[in-house]
Amino acid sequence: MTIPKHVTFECCTEKIDIQDIETVEATLGVKFPRDYVECMLENNDGSPVPCGFDYGEVEGKVFNTFYSLSKEVGHYYILKAFWINQEYLPDGVVPIGYDASGGYVCFNYINGKHAEPIVVYADHEIMLSERDLGEEELKEKSMEEWQREGVCQEF
Repeated sequence: MTIPKHVTFECCTEKIDIQDIETVEATLGVKFPRDYVECMLENNDGSPVPCGFDYGEVEGKVFNTFYSLSKEVGHYYILKAFWINQEYLPDGVVPIGYDASGGYVCFNYINGKHAEPIVVYADHEIMLSERDLGEEELKEKSMEEWQREGVCQEF
């Protein structure tokens, strides 16, 4: 993930320290990209400007806010977002922020939890858990396959 130089942030909370981020990484068992860490140290819980992004065939989504990387500072804590959505996301997908319509911008650690993640979009309208599927559907494809359909790899 590379934050373009022309992107600024607004509505950021007070600054956090590296221990906050290391706590989140240790809890999730992942390593965040260095540029993301540096950006969040300065812009925790912030909203990017400009805020528009495209993925796949979809144009003009609005990135609302990054999740806070501190449970003490910010509005929406990243671990809370992860735990709430864990049963709907495939293994290795971590929500880092959300858009204006309720979808999630995520890191996908499909290549390993310490490898550079891919930035993906998880559409909340097509995210599934085992409760959403019947026996026949689970015979057709694994839960992981169903969930990966709700995650767009193109960003």
